[in-house]
Amino acid sequence: MTEYNWLVSYASIEGIDRTLKQMDHRTKLRSGMGNAIDELQQFYTEFEAEFTAFFEDIQAHVNQRTTEL
Repeated sequence: MTEYNWLVSYASIEGIDRTLKQMDHRTKLRSGMGNAIDELQQFYTEFEAEFTAFFEDIQAHVNQRTTEL
């Protein structure tokens, strides 16, 4: 994982696409993950908004728990 710097590759659509295609190949193309990048690109704004709201909730929770401890 470190050798191929996987986490950095998830920062780009191209990196996510490559990962999904590799995972699809490992499932002998039964999963259809190789096509998932199309949905990611089509609904990117919605996914980003959902993740941002989720991440803000996580930050608020961590801040609350930090003050409690």
